[in-house]
Amino acid sequence: ITRDVTLAETSSTFIIDYSLQLKKGSDDILSGYVKLDGPDKGGQSVELSIPELNFRKTVSTDPSGKVLVEVQVSNLKLWSPENPHLYEVLVSIPGDRVTDRIGFRRIETRGQDILLNGKPVFLRGISIHEENPVRGGRASSMEDAEMLLNWARELGCNFVRLAHYPHNENMVLLADQMGILVWEEN
Repeated sequence: ITRDVTLAETSSTFIIDYSLQLKKGSDDILSGYVKLDGPDKGGQSVELSIPELNFRKTVSTDPSGKVLVEVQVSNLKLWSPENPHLYEVLVSIPGDRVTDRIGFRRIETRGQDILLNGKPVFLRGISIHEENPVRGGRASSMEDAEMLLNWARELGCNFVRLAHYPHNENMVLLADQMGILVWEEN
């Protein structure tokens, strides 16, 4: 069995992890971190930008290569099933760059209610295994995710549970684009 393998070449100092989300209880403050690895990780300039919001900020990492970020943004469109708005987010250092598409949303509970962006949401969904029922085997491609999520959408779902294990990243990325909420077991 041969498998395609993709290798990524980075500079000796690189972005190993980052997170950016709405600060708890806020609709306009983004909070997160950037973590670098490599010999020059401390004191490194990191640029964070969201072009659609005309937002750009440069911060510096601490000696461990990490920097915490908390910024206020204007005119943020919150993600929802009715409006699955995604923002292009860029994180860069000299020699490395990460691009992501993120939908910012606030999920909370109040009593037995689940709130999305402060409003109750009724979850209509199904449980999905990472299997392609047409050809058999794992559902790992973007086409597989599209088939399964379109079927869920045709059933009237606004929510899917990815059953028993983390699924391929394609499933979560496409669900975000399609406006489908995801419960994933880690």
